[in-house]
Amino acid sequence: MHRILFHIGPVYVYAYGVMLALAFVAGAYLAVARAKREGLASEKIIDLVFVVLIASLVGARLMFVLLNSGYYLSHPVEIFKIWEGGLVFYGGFIGGFLMSVWFLKRNQLKIWKVADILAPSLALGASIGRIGCFLNGCCYGKISSAWGMRFPAQGEPPVYTRQLLDGLLSYGAQRSLPVLPTQLYEAFAYFVLFLFLLRLDRHKKSEGVLFWNFVFLYSIARFIIEGFRYYETNFIVFGFLTVSQFISMVFALIAFVCLVRITTQSLAGAEKK
Repeated sequence: MHRILFHIGPVYVYAYGVMLALAFVAGAYLAVARAKREGLASEKIIDLVFVVLIASLVGARLMFVLLNSGYYLSHPVEIFKIWEGGLVFYGGFIGGFLMSVWFLKRNQLKIWKVADILAPSLALGASIGRIGCFLNGCCYGKISSAWGMRFPAQGEPPVYTRQLLDGLLSYGAQRSLPVLPTQLYEAFAYFVLFLFLLRLDRHKKSEGVLFWNFVFLYSIARFIIEGFRYYETNFIVFGFLTVSQFISMVFALIAFVCLVRITTQSLAGAEKK
């Protein structure tokens, strides 16, 4: 709810950027620790994390810009202001995944083994990142007088600005109308997913299990919570699904198929023994 933490002269420090940095540091630290336990060189994992970071930021921002192309065609300079918010997880996931595959093949590392190492870090990072969304006032939910939270006008958070443009607020209003804090719903869901993956790691029998469980459960949680998010009509597909819900369905289906395949192969291998 405090979009701008502080400023030094003309330089403003945004809560969203700070939380993204924290998500990266926490995820990287966890990934390196888990890699050491698996006997992998920490230097390679650190290099991979930085490659994923850059590719994820580019992919996440690119998808957000594409989804809001009308605005950014008129305000091209705004494209680069990622510290103010405006990243789409699935765009970052696709960008990070493709670059990860390239990096791992080039360094002759097992793709699914490393993917399992990174899976808890992804869940933890997503959880921390959503707290950043809450502080930034973006990715908010529908108006609700019973369960909603009001965001202060200070710093002009996206929820406040959107309600002004929609004529729901009068200029000079001190706070937004109450909206569902869907950012916190997601932060909680992804932290539970993080704990689940750590526990699952103790019992997994095949590589790729953690990663595809992350994709499947993240997509399910995202699909459900998206139903409480605020979206403009141009973000609705098929008349009732948001773009993110549609993407979540696709990712959940892919993950489910991969998990079934891994389970089938594991059972077949057990029978041969």
